[in-house]
Amino acid sequence: MKNTLLLLSAAGAACVLSGCAGAVITHTDIASGAYKPKAIYIRSYIAENAPFKGHHGDSVGEHAIRRSLAPAAFSTALKEEMEKLAPAMVLDNNDKPTTGWLVESDIEYANAGSPVLRALFGNFEAGHSCVKIHVRITDVGGHYVAMGDKDMSKGGVGAGNVIYEFDVKASSGDTGALGSTYAPGLGSAEEFDYKNAAERIAYALTIDPQRYGTRTTPSITE
Repeated sequence: MKNTLLLLSAAGAACVLSGCAGAVITHTDIASGAYKPKAIYIRSYIAENAPFKGHHGDSVGEHAIRRSLAPAAFSTALKEEMEKLAPAMVLDNNDKPTTGWLVESDIEYANAGSPVLRALFGNFEAGHSCVKIHVRITDVGGHYVAMGDKDMSKGGVGAGNVIYEFDVKASSGDTGALGSTYAPGLGSAEEFDYKNAAERIAYALTIDPQRYGTRTTPSITE
């Protein structure tokens, strides 16, 4: 059964890379081995020069509004996923956490694609959506637990240092007009892409996220 799950997981990863809906970590700059945060605080941004394309909202006039709300929309999706690791909250502009992890994200590219093109040629990736987000996680208190390195446990890198930094990409891929649990079909793509990206971030920071190490009976034999 475990081998079957591994094969399915590998197939899912290959599917993301080959065009199906989902999200993937595309590059990692820092990976400290930190885990078990006391709390998680979230703040998201969108750069002034970040491309914001495709079908955002129901009219061209709404486009600027959807862009301005993009950080809040992604923060909300990310909070729901990061709560699986520790108590999480989205920070207001003036909030300054003093403990736990500060998770900051920069939306660098957001293209919601075209529902019309997805309806007509979606299986050939026409009209597909895509978001690219840079994630930076700071240990605010400087006292985290790290795996595999005694010298880094309990504040090895000091307060305020970045403990994880990576890029994540989410896309509707070639799922077409019907969509799926992870793709919008003829609907609005941005919410799906934000959710998929948030889920991938929490997944990447979770120890044994697929619970492969969980057993209900002993496996030791003589």
